[in-house]
Amino acid sequence: MAKKLAYMHSENLPECAIDFIKLVIRQMRYRKKVRAEVMAELAAHFEDELKDCKSDEEKERKAKELIADFGDVKLLGVLLRRAKKRCRPLWRTMVARTFQTVGILILLLIVYIGWFLMGEPVISVDYLAQLNQMVQPAVDESLNAAPLYEKAVQLYGKCSDDFLLFFAENYKEIGDPLVGGRFRREGRLRAEELADDIRQLLSTKQETDLAEKTRLQIESEVGTTASVLLTRRYQETSTIERKFIKKWIEDQKEALDLVVAGTQKPYYWQKYGSKQNTSEMMSILLPELANFKRLAYSLLRRARFGAEQGRYEDAFSDMKSCYRLGQHIKGDNTFVIEQLVGMAIEALATQRLRDILSEYEIDSIVLTKLQNEFEQIVAEEDFAMSFQAERLSIYDVIQRCFTEDRIGGGHLCLEEFKRLRALVADYDSYSFLEEIIEERAWTAPLRVLFTHPNKHETFRAAEELYDYWESLNLKSPARIRTEGIDIDKDTMEIIEGNILLDVFATNFGRAIEMSYQIKAEVQAIVTIMGLLRHKNDKGFYPQSLRELTGEGYISELPMDPWTDKPLVYKKTDESFTLYSVGRNFEDDGGEVVRDYDGQPEMWGGEGDVVFWPVPEFEVKR
Repeated sequence: MAKKLAYMHSENLPECAIDFIKLVIRQMRYRKKVRAEVMAELAAHFEDELKDCKSDEEKERKAKELIADFGDVKLLGVLLRRAKKRCRPLWRTMVARTFQTVGILILLLIVYIGWFLMGEPVISVDYLAQLNQMVQPAVDESLNAAPLYEKAVQLYGKCSDDFLLFFAENYKEIGDPLVGGRFRREGRLRAEELADDIRQLLSTKQETDLAEKTRLQIESEVGTTASVLLTRRYQETSTIERKFIKKWIEDQKEALDLVVAGTQKPYYWQKYGSKQNTSEMMSILLPELANFKRLAYSLLRRARFGAEQGRYEDAFSDMKSCYRLGQHIKGDNTFVIEQLVGMAIEALATQRLRDILSEYEIDSIVLTKLQNEFEQIVAEEDFAMSFQAERLSIYDVIQRCFTEDRIGGGHLCLEEFKRLRALVADYDSYSFLEEIIEERAWTAPLRVLFTHPNKHETFRAAEELYDYWESLNLKSPARIRTEGIDIDKDTMEIIEGNILLDVFATNFGRAIEMSYQIKAEVQAIVTIMGLLRHKNDKGFYPQSLRELTGEGYISELPMDPWTDKPLVYKKTDESFTLYSVGRNFEDDGGEVVRDYDGQPEMWGGEGDVVFWPVPEFEVKR
C-alpha cells in the first residue's frame, strides 16, 4: 500500500489527478485492501493517458480533461464499490451474507426476548368467587355444618390435666409408636422426657406464655401418639394402648360431639380463600382435611368401644356420623383432594362397620334400623367425581401465567409461571431451569419462546382435557377396559407440547377409580346387612343375591365396577363370601389382596377385594 501511495506521488502524475484519486477512494467506503487496488488502477490509468504529454502544463490540462470525463466523484465511488463487490468470489459473498443475516437475526432475537420478558398477565376473571358461588347452596347459613366442624377442629387435641397425668404415669407401656426396632429405645427415652415435661408443667400451675407454649407442644406430641394409635387396627394395639385411646376419646368428647352435631346439618360449605385472604386459587390451603381424618378415626374408635359394651345403637350412630362427615367433605363441586379425603372417610366407616358386624351378633331389629338409615344416607349420593373446581383452578392459572392482548394471542409469563409452580412443588428458579434442561430437553426454552401454545389455545386444551375427565366419570373401569381407552395416552395427546398443562393438570384416572371403589363398598355393606338379616330371620343364607332382592332385603343387586356384573356371592357351609374381582379384572376365587407384609389390602393390584368374610389381620408386635 505504501508503494502504491508513493507511486501516486511520483512526478508522472499532476497534483489534481492525485487529489481526484484520493477523493474517489474516500467516496468508495470499502475495505482497505480493495481501496488500495482501485487507487493503483486509477493511478495507472492516468499515467497511461499522460505518458505522451511533453510538458507539465499539457499533463495538467490533459488530467483535468480526464477528471471531467469521469464525472461525479461520489457516483464514481459508488460504481467502483459495486463493481468490486460483483467481482469478488461467490464463497466470500455467501459468507458476508450469512454474517449479515445472523447479525440481523440475533438483533431481532434480542428485541423479541426483551418484548417477551416484559409481558405481564392481566387478571380479568375472579374464578375463586365463581367457585364460592358454585359450592354454596341458596339456603340459610344456620344449615351449614362448617362452623361446628371448625370449632371441633379447634378443640380437638386439647388435653385435660388428668389425661396428661395418665400419659406420664404410663409412658413406658405407651412409648412412642412412631419408632420401632432398633429405634425403640430412643422412642422410649423421648416418651420419658415428655412424661417429665408433663409432671413439671402440672406441678408449676403458673399461667404464663412460656407455660402455654410448653403445654401446646406437649399436647401436640401426645396427640401425635394418639393419632398413630388410632390409625392402627384395633387388634394391633395392646391393652394399655387401648386404655390410652379410650381415655383420649373421652377427653375429646366435646370436639366429637360437635362433629356429630355438624353431621346432622343438611349442608356443608366453606368460603375458599377467606382464611388466606386471597383470590388466587393456587394459594388456597386446606389444612383442616388432616384434622377431619383424625376426628373420623376417633369417632370410629368410640363406636368400637360402644360395641364392646353392647351399646350397638350408639356405636352405629357414631359410624353413620363418620360416613356423613365424609359426605360433607366431598361436597358438590369441591376440589378433588377434598373429594378423595371424603371418600377415604366413607370407606373407613364402611370397613369398620364390617368389622363390628363380623365380630358381634346384632339382632334383626337393630340391624334393620341400621340398614334403613344407612340407605337413606346414601340414597341421593352421587359417587361420580366432580372436576369443576379443578377446571376453574386451571383457568385461573392460565390467566395468571399468560400475557393478554399481545401478538400471538398471549404467551407464557415465565416469572409468574415459576412462582405458581412453586406452590405445587418445592422448586426454586434454578431447579426449574435444571429440569427444563435435563428432563424436558434443551429444546424446551425454544418451545416456550416460539412454539408453545398461546393463551387461547391453552384454554381450549384445558377445556378439552376436563371434558375428557368428565366423560370418563360415566364409564366404569370395566367399560374403560372394554373400549380400550388408554387414559395416559389420551391425556398426553391433549396436552402435547403444553408445558403449563403438563405441570398443573393432574391425571385423575386413579381418582375416578376410587369413586367406583367407594360405590362398590357402600353397595357391599348394604348387601351384607341384608344377608345378615336374612340369616337372623330365616336361619340360613340365600342361595343367590337375586333371592335377597326378591324378598326385599335389598333394593338392588350390588354391582362390581370391574366386571359390570353383580358382586360375586358364594354361599358356604357356615357363612358366605362376597367380593369384587378387583383391579386386575380377574376372578381369583375370593383370594384376598395382601400387601408386602402379608396383611390384607383393600383394592390392591392383585387378588380379589373380599368384603365378607372380613379378612383377618396378623398381629405383629
